[in-house]
Amino acid sequence: MRGAAAIEWSDLRFDVPPHFVVMERRMAGQALDRWHEGGRGLVPGFDDNGLVIADPAGMACIESAGTAVTTTFGLAAGMRLDGRGGLAAEVRAACDLIAIDPHPLPFEASLSAPGRALILLRGIALPIGAGVSPAEPGQIPARVQIIVNWREVLNRAATTRLRRELGAALRLVRPIQTRTDPFLPKSGR
Repeated sequence: MRGAAAIEWSDLRFDVPPHFVVMERRMAGQALDRWHEGGRGLVPGFDDNGLVIADPAGMACIESAGTAVTTTFGLAAGMRLDGRGGLAAEVRAACDLIAIDPHPLPFEASLSAPGRALILLRGIALPIGAGVSPAEPGQIPARVQIIVNWREVLNRAATTRLRRELGAALRLVRPIQTRTDPFLPKSGR
């Protein structure tokens, strides 16, 4: 068909079926959307699961910490991130990367604490302040907002301990009434 107009790939458009169009439901995705919509400033609504870090490229001091973050990870306002492990180390690494390139940074980590379950963590670090808008490239953001959510799962030691405890509890339970299976063949009676 030499006479027909050539079809350009850029002219072809495909609409995504409606059941595949799903808004991001994860906390990090929602926070990122609100950050873009809100002019790349502090994102409200995630206070319990958030941290605000002042001077991310320097002292990296926690300006504010949500109640859930403080309770679970022991991070509170006024603390510095340097020299700490766990979530503080992950947040410090995210701040260092944002100081180099001030763009939103999603991150995931697995953290373990003695005597606790394994914590699977997902979050996003959002640059706030100078260096965030495209008009100000190369400047370090004044603050970084961290928004995280997490799940606790049992590690191997906790799983083994739970199985032992359940097995011991089940051995202590006596059946209230013994029932015989009517479909089992009777032996010698």
